[in-house]
Amino acid sequence: MTGGTSSDSADSSSKNSIRGNAAQVVQARDITGPVYLGRRLARPRWWLIGGLVVVLLAGTGAVFWLQPSGPAELRVTADLSANDAGPWGYASEDPGFPGPGLAARLARPGAGTDDTVAHDVRVSGAASLEQQVIRLHLEGPRTGQVVVTDIRPVIRKRVPPLSGGLVWVPSQGSEDSAQTLLELDDRFPVLQAAVRDATGNRNFPAGPYFPAHTIKLGNGETSEVVVTASAAKGAYDYVLAVFSQSGTQIKQTIVDDGGKPFRVTGFACSGNHEAAYHVVYFAVGDFSVPRDPHPERFGTLPYC
Repeated sequence: MTGGTSSDSADSSSKNSIRGNAAQVVQARDITGPVYLGRRLARPRWWLIGGLVVVLLAGTGAVFWLQPSGPAELRVTADLSANDAGPWGYASEDPGFPGPGLAARLARPGAGTDDTVAHDVRVSGAASLEQQVIRLHLEGPRTGQVVVTDIRPVIRKRVPPLSGGLVWVPSQGSEDSAQTLLELDDRFPVLQAAVRDATGNRNFPAGPYFPAHTIKLGNGETSEVVVTASAAKGAYDYVLAVFSQSGTQIKQTIVDDGGKPFRVTGFACSGNHEAAYHVVYFAVGDFSVPRDPHPERFGTLPYC
């Protein structure tokens, strides 16, 4: 680019107007008139505009189509109401258990067969005596499918059998049938399939329930697994971990007793087929459950 002559002066402004990157401008010896270094008009950045649109949509909640789909959800609820039908028993570390209000209701004839009394004792925070029935209600997702692959206990606490207070309405006949058994005293407790013995009076474990059984749930389908958890040598606070698979993704669902752990305890044995407690309420002939006069040597118990 050189200086213009008089014949070039009429259009020098256009000749000295240069558009482009400043780094590409060549130095000239003579320049007449002003030099304009402009830049290229920017092309629309559509990816940026698209991103702003996504942000705006996110503010309205319309982002479901932008997110990768997660695993299908399994819903699990625990029902313990089967424990209210009797026989039933509960023990607590609290020597004041079950409290004066429940004690007065237990003293009435027929209290031992009253489901509402059993329910109120159960939800008082005490541990089930020897065994606890949990009905797990499983519900599959509305869309997709899940496969329940395992149910395992997660023990939060183990202590010696609770010896504060005991309320007991013992069985008058054979045991109810069971679907699965969970022996919490085992070193590595697992959910076991249950079978009846030859007499038909007792259930015993017959091998792990999973993976021999498969529970597939989809389109809101439901299934139920009845767990009978038992303890004799200790007292346990525990929850249940339900493992489910959707595609290649595995999810763990923790199930408890309404935000609290499930609780089971064995008898507080003191030897010679006796148990020792601070206070005992025991069912008698009219199915009232009065206070026993000898809680410190309560027996005779085949369990001790």
